[in-house]
Amino acid sequence: MAEESPKPTAEIIDISDVPEQFFEILPDDWKLELESNWEEFRPAVKIYGIKQGEELIGGGLVFSAHTTETDSYPPIAEYYFDNGYLYIGYLWVAENFRGRNLGDFWLKSIFKIFPKNPFWLSIEDAGLAKFYLKNGFTLEREVIYSEGKDWIYVRKSASEVI
Repeated sequence: MAEESPKPTAEIIDISDVPEQFFEILPDDWKLELESNWEEFRPAVKIYGIKQGEELIGGGLVFSAHTTETDSYPPIAEYYFDNGYLYIGYLWVAENFRGRNLGDFWLKSIFKIFPKNPFWLSIEDAGLAKFYLKNGFTLEREVIYSEGKDWIYVRKSASEVI
């Protein structure tokens, strides 16, 4: 009986210097939004990809400062950034790799990379709440603005979690 070769394990890699790699795997609307704002985002963003074997299968952005990404609620963004929070955006896992806890893996890896930082994020889709709650986020507030409604979630830093 032939022995099965082990499946490659996923790893997190910093691909901030080659953002196109991440943009290529995104849905068209996300890709367009990121490409059109990248020059503004670049100084305040790190992109961490999920790589399995030689394939980039997901990833997300970690913002360290206010950009147009958080323009719908500037006072809230300024408060969080001024207090050391990092903003998580554009977390994506390719559809054929979903259901394997890779989103959880990405978040846990980011928390290890930035153990002293708390995090915040916003979601437009209430269906994502369960995912973020199971990963240690709590609902902080609901924000209604001209384009719709978002929910702001926060996660304390490891040193603040009891």
